[in-house]
Amino acid sequence: MPAPYKDRFAGKKVLVTGASQGIGEATARRFAEEGAQVALNGRKEDKLIAVRDKLPKAAVGDHAIATGDISKEADVKRLMQESIETMGGLDVLVCNAGYQIASPSEDIKLEDFEGVMAVNVTGVMLPCREAIKYWLENGINGVIIVNSSVHQIIPKPHYLGYSASKGAVDNIVRTLALEYASRGIRVNAVAPGAIVTPINMSWINDPEQYKNVSSHIPMKRPGESREIADAITFLAAEDSTYITGQTLFVDGGLTLFGDFEKNWSS
Repeated sequence: MPAPYKDRFAGKKVLVTGASQGIGEATARRFAEEGAQVALNGRKEDKLIAVRDKLPKAAVGDHAIATGDISKEADVKRLMQESIETMGGLDVLVCNAGYQIASPSEDIKLEDFEGVMAVNVTGVMLPCREAIKYWLENGINGVIIVNSSVHQIIPKPHYLGYSASKGAVDNIVRTLALEYASRGIRVNAVAPGAIVTPINMSWINDPEQYKNVSSHIPMKRPGESREIADAITFLAAEDSTYITGQTLFVDGGLTLFGDFEKNWSS
């Protein structure tokens, strides 16, 4: 993986939701490696503390713990306020937390569908709302990066709630980007493909399943959490100051219709 840029985010304050493992943890580490002060959000404090204790020290201040359920308004208001007070500000919000439940669509339970939408949609809207409000009140040119999925455009049978939620995320990003572009706030998304994370261990630890997943990816391998973190930090950095309202697909070519690599249609 590329070496971190030296102090690219020195003095910057970053909040990462869903930071206890996988892409969230890798993203928090990448920001910290480049000098940022990071607030780690999740539901379980012990897991967040374990992640924080492994992070490089921030160039300024200490990393913070921001426990809370991002689908609940009271929790989000509290954890956002506490993070801002602890770090002395907020420059970057990374909405990473996500959730999915498998079910044939004819059997999907309403509470499961609503649960996925609560985390993946409401859990993006609420932190974004609070961050934007803070930035507008304080004249800060803030940045939001939302972790979406290739399934914002690729249907995912048996995961109706997940597919619907990621389609909604795409329009949240585009709407907020347009609404606040003239006020110095940028909003973008990263859309991972098949990534090696703890929630995918069922196929990662099965050699046949791993081979099957890899066969559908033009680059013939799943991605690493660090590769998503690299894309997220790019969109947060000075390298991308003229980019807003975009989704960067980080998927090994998964959205290139790999079945058409060999011409079978004409």
